[in-house]
Amino acid sequence: MSAVIREDIDDIAVLTLNRPQVRNAVNDDIVDAIEEHLADLDHHHCKAIIITGADKAFCAGTDLKEMQAQGRERYFQRIRRMHDLIERFRSHRCVSIAAVNGMALGGGMELAAACTFRVSHPDAFFSLPEIFLGVMPCYAGTQTITRLIGESRALDLALTGRQIRSQEAFDMGFVNRLAESNNVVEDAVTFAKQLVQYSEVARNGIRRAIGATFDMPLTESMAVEREQAHQVFSSEDAEEGVSAFLQKRAPQFKHR
Repeated sequence: MSAVIREDIDDIAVLTLNRPQVRNAVNDDIVDAIEEHLADLDHHHCKAIIITGADKAFCAGTDLKEMQAQGRERYFQRIRRMHDLIERFRSHRCVSIAAVNGMALGGGMELAAACTFRVSHPDAFFSLPEIFLGVMPCYAGTQTITRLIGESRALDLALTGRQIRSQEAFDMGFVNRLAESNNVVEDAVTFAKQLVQYSEVARNGIRRAIGATFDMPLTESMAVEREQAHQVFSSEDAEEGVSAFLQKRAPQFKHR
């Protein structure tokens, strides 16, 4: 079973995260599959990419069981790979749309933030719950989400781990469109068709110009995130937080 299913609708590629048994949690198979699809789309006439999740979840974040089994060094490699993947989404010639059909937690919210736009089902919800585990968002979310909603709101989400529904995410500027039907992918396809009818040269020129307005290039700011993530994930609190989550108990942080 493929970790990511691709369907082509006219000039639009729909990528569906396909690990519904773990609410489409990110593991190496998902990263591998997305990379392969993006590489293949470089050689096809594609104008837009939509990413969504199988069943009733968009993405529940990192697969913590796999992360714990693989160890820290392997996970640090994953962070680097995800940063590269985020950068590919943001710089790809195709506009990208996250069709958020359900929960988008942690890495799932970060993956949505990497897309050019986000279309969300009204019942979907978002959060950055890493603080509960003694770790931090590290799939470029400290950078991309802050760029979308501002420092104060990003700190609120990242330091409290609270969940927000689609309407609040829309009100703060994270979500671009609230789906008008129960099929968020169909709404995303309609939005994509509207976008791609215009000049690709103009569209990508606008994207590059607006993306250049921030002080620190995303590549450099992601390096800061990796440095901080390395320190945080190497802490005793990170080990305790993940273990407590998997053992379904409250963590006992020692603040070291």
